[in-house]
Amino acid sequence: MKPLEDFVRNSGLPSGYAPYCKPCHNARGKLSRDKVGGSRTYHLKRRYGITAEDADAMLAEQDGLCAICGVAPAAHVDHDHVTGAVRQLLCFNCNGGLGQFKDDPELLHRAAYYVALHTARQQVAAELAADRTAFTADRPGEPPTEPRRPPSARPGGRTRSSRKSAAEEA
Repeated sequence: MKPLEDFVRNSGLPSGYAPYCKPCHNARGKLSRDKVGGSRTYHLKRRYGITAEDADAMLAEQDGLCAICGVAPAAHVDHDHVTGAVRQLLCFNCNGGLGQFKDDPELLHRAAYYVALHTARQQVAAELAADRTAFTADRPGEPPTEPRRPPSARPGGRTRSSRKSAAEEA
């Protein structure tokens, strides 16, 4: 008979110990892991219905990169939350982004339009500013056509720095 210290603790049992010793416990765990193909396969099979080999084949097909951005390593299985069907492998950011948009194509289109619209607006504003700068540039022998600094928003039209320099001069 083995001493009590050789047995695994199990608070779910009245005795507080499992009915098998530590080496037997380890052997049972190894058999279980071998049966399901390891913890990675177990979790992939339980969550998505694919094996580790299936995931590795998908990863090789995608050259190890995210199916959306094609830059970051693909480490997350993307699946349809309604049907459960596996789509492809994504990076952390793209997988999270799809989740934030609730996998809704309409929301994704609206977000893409929003970004494109504001990018175009910024480009137009930058071009207008460049044109204005070229137009208002000092010409030799002529005064500037408009002030270079916007007027002060402070009462009296003075800024802190101009008040400081005026105080220092006095």
